Amino acid sequence: MILPCSVLLNRRSHPLKFALGFLATLMLTGLPATAEIINVGFDHEELPTLDEGELSKLDTLQTTRLPLILSDVSPDRSRLVIATIDRLSQADWQVKILNLNTGELEDSLALEYEVLSPTIPIQWVDNETIRFVQEGLFGPWEIISLNRNTGIVSHTTVYPTEDESGEILGASPDFSRFALRVYEGDEDTIYLVSLQSLDRIEVARMPEGMAIQPPAWSANGQQVVFVTSSVEERGLYERTPFSPTLSDPVNQDALGRTPPEDNMFLQQSALKVYDLTNPEPLQLELEAIDGEGHLLAGADISPEGDRILVKYLEPGQVEGREHPTYLYPQGSYYQVYDLDGNVIETIKAPALSGPLENSGRFVDADTLIFHATVGTNRHLYVYELETSELTALPIPDGSVDFEAWRVSQDGQTLIYAFSSVTQPPELFSIPLDGSEPPTQLTDINAEVAAINNVQVNPVSFETRTGLREGFLIQPAGAAFPPQKSPIVFWQQGGPGFSMTNEFAIEVEMPFNLLPNFGISVLSVPLAGREGFGPEFYRLQADDNNFGQVDIAEGIEIASQLVSQGWSTYDQLGVTGCSYGGYYSAQAIARFPDVFAAANPQCSLLDAFTEWQLGYSSLLSYLTGLTPMEAPEVYQQISPLYSAMQIKAATMIFHGSDDFLQVDMARNFHDVIENNEVPVMMYEFEGVGHSIFDIGFQRVAAQLQIDFFRQYLGASEEASE
Repeated sequence: MILPCSVLLNRRSHPLKFALGFLATLMLTGLPATAEIINVGFDHEELPTLDEGELSKLDTLQTTRLPLILSDVSPDRSRLVIATIDRLSQADWQVKILNLNTGELEDSLALEYEVLSPTIPIQWVDNETIRFVQEGLFGPWEIISLNRNTGIVSHTTVYPTEDESGEILGASPDFSRFALRVYEGDEDTIYLVSLQSLDRIEVARMPEGMAIQPPAWSANGQQVVFVTSSVEERGLYERTPFSPTLSDPVNQDALGRTPPEDNMFLQQSALKVYDLTNPEPLQLELEAIDGEGHLLAGADISPEGDRILVKYLEPGQVEGREHPTYLYPQGSYYQVYDLDGNVIETIKAPALSGPLENSGRFVDADTLIFHATVGTNRHLYVYELETSELTALPIPDGSVDFEAWRVSQDGQTLIYAFSSVTQPPELFSIPLDGSEPPTQLTDINAEVAAINNVQVNPVSFETRTGLREGFLIQPAGAAFPPQKSPIVFWQQGGPGFSMTNEFAIEVEMPFNLLPNFGISVLSVPLAGREGFGPEFYRLQADDNNFGQVDIAEGIEIASQLVSQGWSTYDQLGVTGCSYGGYYSAQAIARFPDVFAAANPQCSLLDAFTEWQLGYSSLLSYLTGLTPMEAPEVYQQISPLYSAMQIKAATMIFHGSDDFLQVDMARNFHDVIENNEVPVMMYEFEGVGHSIFDIGFQRVAAQLQIDFFRQYLGASEEASE
């Protein structure tokens, strides 16, 4: 049972300007009618807004679980180790064995107890026994073997005899070797350790400031590939309380002011292949500076160990910048090498142009599988080196999970996790040759599927910057195209992240939340999103268009919704979290007559503060300037400084511990309140960037549904 969360009044008090229906909701909890900034905490009364029947429906939707694939397929193709987690909290880890023949999820106490944070994939030693590597609860790394029938478990603890500290980077598929990083002050050492002899050989030294990816191995562990990069690149999105400097190499790269020959991110990008059958193990070394000046982003090795797949990132060539940026690439492609460094194949395809949301793996020496975001779908593609053909597998519109896909050991079948607006997350299988449609393997979310009552249709709109394509989610049975219907325009966080068709029930992404309660959601990727090519992806940064071109495109789309009779300005809402919250706030501040209601969540509101205390490099990339150089630009792109123009009813969600400072959200609220516009802010105690507490999501969902019903004129009957 989901425990109700509670509402605790902030000590601040303002005249209440919400409509009487919302006032009645608040009075049910015994809250004073003067509250406008409300702390949502754990210790006080519940804030209900939905009736018992709708609340039961909400509770069922919020039980949605995500399937994760932890292992390879067993040799006899009968079983797979999986886990499921709660979608909202990303917690409640449950490990099972999936019987691929029956779809049954087999319980195992040994699995539940032993599988905590394995290095994926878990390997099948035979049809009964699995083996994996993970860090133990108290520090030492362990190799764990588990028989699924007997429940007998063995642990082999791996630790140095000397006073060393480090980490295991990965183990070979046959568990003959593992890669070890030993921390040694200014320079770390990378070793390959034989589990048979326990001998180790040094293969690399990592100077301070360098990062290394988990290795890729051949099937027998004799060949291994490492990709290295700058620590600053790996820690790009780590926030710091220290003010950044204009001279910081990260900011200089983002601003396009560092020539390639001086750019540390280009200079430190490298790949090394070791062949342990040779007296001198280092077989191949590639450096970004020796090629076309494109970063080495990742690698895989064929099972036979004789071919390498390398992902390259093309640097961002932003209009108006003197030099390219390597931390913010604009595109991607792949090359296949032999161990002598000869290029066998260059794979450049629109589906793989990325730059970030694609990856590739070998099936065998001649066949590759790619996962890629294209438009509003995340799908799987097969590439045959013999024919140089990239073929999309016949998967319906929706999203294949980034990591949850595996090929059977005979290379015939692909198993993957998939969801769409009309399909809650489940596992599916499909022949690798695409000769048959997918087969559903699990019914993890059967109860959710039974009450999910929505429909989805593709939509497109012409804007001054090009065609924009997305999808409209409506209550099932609603007329399409809609006629004068409430519609909430939604934007994903980022910017840059894709906006794909997937099952989502959280307030931050209310695809299956609002439409199940009578309110349609429109998702249209705008300038700067992944999945539509390099120019589209770069459009926000080109000529310093952030906070302008993206907003203008959405306003054009809103105008077309009204002109085509789909909705009216009094029925249009907008919401999103992070950049989506920024978008919502900036849209109602810069274009106050377009949206009737807005629900900005975990929002960037003050670009000055964000540059000083947050992602200075991201803002530098998007604007091409710093606040010291162009304060007027940073003021223009900050919703906080245009909040006095807002006319739309506004409901703000923000976590008290969000790295986007809650004080900015409070100030944003106060400016709107002082302008005598209906506004309410809910501050979720102890919450960071997005709400991962199930109880808080339950409260927030009710508030969001009630808010848009009230201000967009949506009826409860539309949800039935």
